[in-house]
Parts: sequence; C-alpha cells; structure tokens
Amino acid sequence: MIPLKTYGEYSDLVISCGGREYHMHRAIVCTQSEFFSATCRGSFKARKIDLPDDDPRLVHIMVHYLYHFDYDVRLQHERSGFDGLEMDGYETNVNEPAADALLTHAKIYALAEKYLIRGLKAVALRQFKAAATVSLDIDDILGAALVVYESTIEDDRGLRDVVVETLCKHSEWLDEEKVRDVVKELGALTYDIVIYMRQKHRFF
Repeated sequence: MIPLKTYGEYSDLVISCGGREYHMHRAIVCTQSEFFSATCRGSFKARKIDLPDDDPRLVHIMVHYLYHFDYDVRLQHERSGFDGLEMDGYETNVNEPAADALLTHAKIYALAEKYLIRGLKAVALRQFKAAATVSLDIDDILGAALVVYESTIEDDRGLRDVVVETLCKHSEWLDEEKVRDVVKELGALTYDIVIYMRQKHRFF
C-alpha cells in the first residue's frame, strides 16, 4: 500500500469519471500505467484526464488498486462525491456476497488492458481464477465468457483459458440450451474447447 494519508494532499493529477474527481499523484499513476504516462508526457500542462466512456464503479476500483495494489469487487465508497477524501473512506461490505464477481473481474481485466496497467491485469486474472473455482452458476460463467471473448485478443490467453477449462470441467452444462447458444455464438470459444479437449486426450 502506498503510504499516503490522503489522495488530495500534494496531488498533481485529477482523473474524473461519472461525476467523480479523483485527486491523484502522477508519480504513482504514471509509473503503473503506460497509458497515463504517455498522456501526461504528451500534455504535461493538462492536470485533468476525463474517462467518460468507462464504468464509474470500475474506475473507482482501478483508482483504489493504484494505491493499494489489490481490490475487492465489493468495494464501495461511503459518499457519492469522492474528492480527495481520506483513503479510509474506501469500504467493503463484507456482509454481502460479491454480485457478478466473475463478470466484474473480467471487466476490470479489460479496463486494465485499456489503460495498460499490468499489475491490475495480473490481480484481475488471479481473482477471476479464484472466483471460477467457487462459482458454479452457469449464468455467471456465460456472462463472463461473453465479456472475455469480446474484450480480449486471441493471444491473450489469461481469462480465456480459465473459461475454457471451467466449461470443460463441467461438460454436463452443454446439455443446457443457453450454454450451447453461447458456444455457437463465440466461434473462438468453440475452437478453444476443441483444442483443449484434444490436448487432454478427451477424444477417442
């Protein structure tokens, strides 16, 4: 965890999304994100970067990660107008299960790729793997599979391999029409499943 009491103190960069402004530090943000580093170098006088096309909740989690090197999908803030408040303002609701955890991890992975934050991608992958081992909800897996295959390139095997392995371990799910629909829709997923089964000598 970065030993800073507040975000606002000595901040020299503002990242805004969905009406929230995060008063941050270039030395922390730019050393972890190639995107923000290039943006700040290209327009050094610009102290504010707006992210209008991103999900505010995911950006909130991304900001938290940049200072804590980890995140919880249950992360929330006690006030709606975050503006350089103490880092203690971040809270997780431990009394409620993480809704759509797999889907959230997949989206955070995509956000990390967009802003070239390698550390966040690694954490999102680790948490996605962990969530996949405990989630036996077909709808969660299918929702995550759609996001994964629509937001990652073929050579980015991290999340894709987890989706394929999970589906193959629960081959009985293929009896479900909704699973078959997704497999038919995602040609790359179909291909990956066939290759996985061949490598595991599942064919006779």
